[in-house]
Amino acid sequence: MDSQDLRKLLEQTKDKFNILADPKTLNQYDLTVKDFLDIISDFLSDEEKLKLFDYSHFQNFEDWIKFGIIGLISNPNTLQQVLFNDGISGNLQNYQIMDLIKKLDDNGKTQILYNQEFIQKHQIEDFHLKEILDSLGDSAKSQVLTDKTLTTDKLHLTDWQIAGIVKDLSDEKVKQELLSIYPFEVHQIVDIVSTFSNSTKLDFILQEKSFKKYDILIILSSLDVDSLSKFFIENKEFCSANAISPYEIVKSLNIDLQKEVVDRLEELNLTFNEKREVLAMLDPEVKQSIDTTNFPKEYLSAISMQKTGDERGILFDFEKDMEDYRGLDNLLLINPQGFSKDQRSKLMQLCDICPNSKIYNTINDVLECYSTTSEYKTAEEWISSIIDNLKPEYSKAQKMAVIDNAIGKKISYSPDFDTEVFDTRDCRALWKIISSGYGICNGIANVEKYIFSRVGIESKIISGGNHAFLKIEDIELPLSNGETAKGNTIIDPTWDLTRYKLGGRPDNFCMSYAHARKNDIDAEGIDHNCHKNDKELSDATLDLDDASLRQLFKSVGLTDKDGQFLIKPVVENSQALHQLYANEPSKNIESQFKLLYQACPDFATCQNSSMSLINLLLSNENLQFNKCVINRVYDRKDAEKRPVLYVYIDSDGLGQKFYFARKDDNQFTELQQKEFMQQFECYDEDLNKHNGIRPWETKEKEKENLDLSSSSGEIVAKEVEER
Repeated sequence: MDSQDLRKLLEQTKDKFNILADPKTLNQYDLTVKDFLDIISDFLSDEEKLKLFDYSHFQNFEDWIKFGIIGLISNPNTLQQVLFNDGISGNLQNYQIMDLIKKLDDNGKTQILYNQEFIQKHQIEDFHLKEILDSLGDSAKSQVLTDKTLTTDKLHLTDWQIAGIVKDLSDEKVKQELLSIYPFEVHQIVDIVSTFSNSTKLDFILQEKSFKKYDILIILSSLDVDSLSKFFIENKEFCSANAISPYEIVKSLNIDLQKEVVDRLEELNLTFNEKREVLAMLDPEVKQSIDTTNFPKEYLSAISMQKTGDERGILFDFEKDMEDYRGLDNLLLINPQGFSKDQRSKLMQLCDICPNSKIYNTINDVLECYSTTSEYKTAEEWISSIIDNLKPEYSKAQKMAVIDNAIGKKISYSPDFDTEVFDTRDCRALWKIISSGYGICNGIANVEKYIFSRVGIESKIISGGNHAFLKIEDIELPLSNGETAKGNTIIDPTWDLTRYKLGGRPDNFCMSYAHARKNDIDAEGIDHNCHKNDKELSDATLDLDDASLRQLFKSVGLTDKDGQFLIKPVVENSQALHQLYANEPSKNIESQFKLLYQACPDFATCQNSSMSLINLLLSNENLQFNKCVINRVYDRKDAEKRPVLYVYIDSDGLGQKFYFARKDDNQFTELQQKEFMQQFECYDEDLNKHNGIRPWETKEKEKENLDLSSSSGEIVAKEVEER
């Protein structure tokens, strides 16, 4: 007999349950599992389906058959009884349990979420728990979400999982309550707030203190045009305080909303320039759809602007009338590193017309570093003054010598490097470095690379161990014997800054890889690997010997007639003063400081160079110190924490003395320790180097000289032998 015969029997009897519960009766029929499940579905009530499991042979069915029978139960309450009955559901698989939970009503699902024993027994993962919570109706969902102990401590849901659920709720009051309960990250709050009504969004924007400009723009971009119009009219001061321009919002709107903005442009409370910015940043499709018949000329010029590929601004077109850009400063982000002379001339005009445009350069084609138009003009004028004074007959080697020296004279290593106020971008902004006179290695190398390229010298920035410098390929160098050497060489402009500043001999100009690696080793024999890069530099074998280097620099007027560098008289005068005041250490120190000012009038600001020169000037047997510290601090009253150069001396004859360099007149002032510590404080980094102890309070009996531009700290220490 088959399933049809069984169906006929069941149709003719009232005792359907006992027939289906009796294995002997069932064994008389040839049934598939599907046949059996279909018959149970058609002839038994939910209560009878549940009652089947009172019989041991039903409890012993394989889990997939039991799951099939349980799945036929339609009443959520009955199904809930099954799930909590270990005798029935105990051996079901995790995925089967989840499928059954999905059939429960909100009450049943909520009870599951609160039943830790059930969750652990069936190993329900957090993503499944999120699915359960996500499937609840808003009322039940809100009830569970307000129980933070349950959701985070017991269900172990993450904030991003919870934020995703909160975002889909319909009740704004509940959402706001949940925002106060959970420590969501700002971007999660923004996602949730963006789902609010327009009026609530605006209230949130104006009240939420954690929002940054980008967060505000995302929410504003989700408004309709009426709400945006109201916002523009009523919140001018808010926009100004957060540097929000209307075009930044409008450009993120969809095409239809942008068209509506254009239609209502004159209704919006925008300035003339703000309207032009909006028009310039519209989607191209929107621009093409505009009826410009009655548009002012200035509007037409704005519409004609093309956006950059990243849509952050507009392209700078050299063929346009520069006046067309007037007022569009905010939209101009220009990288002129590869500009021609004519293009630079155009940009100079633009800088006068749009003084608030942003000029930037890139480091490794990734990091963008910004300079102002004023800094760009100042830097380009300085670069031109260097290039214009290069004689036509100069070789590339001579041009490199002049440029390398000029950079050393102009630029110092950033004195606030490795402090809490150090700006990682400013010190790499090409034109800002030249204008301000401060930078760090990869920024300074980029400056030299840029100027080299302007005179036809190709170079490549190379990175070693936390350091950057230049490699010059296929360069011809004149030798002192009249011959010429050709090959690849290395120039490290950063490590020669101090030498050039003080008129010393550059030790890192046109050196071989072997020479560069020797310079990496400090006085204690520690190799800092600053130039280590075998792959890029193994072929850099060209090394300019001392005689040839002096001859090269002599040929461009950077030494005296004998090839001696200009630090020689400084060293000689220092030695003479040591002899003159051999028995008067106080006068000796004062005279050495005066000599420092004569040798480097801006010593108070070019601090790294000054540290090295002070180290040299005070290094003499007639000045015996228990401790000498040459370092930097900041004035406690200075909110910007700009570095101040100081010298601390501890000697048997003089006791303990502090001197700090005044930037207003480049002179040293002596202070007692109490006064010094009341006025100045150390940077966190300098304290950390000594486990929180100020450098002058450490017990080491040594001379400490901070030189951030060189790992060896021996910029001019050997100048006496090399002069």
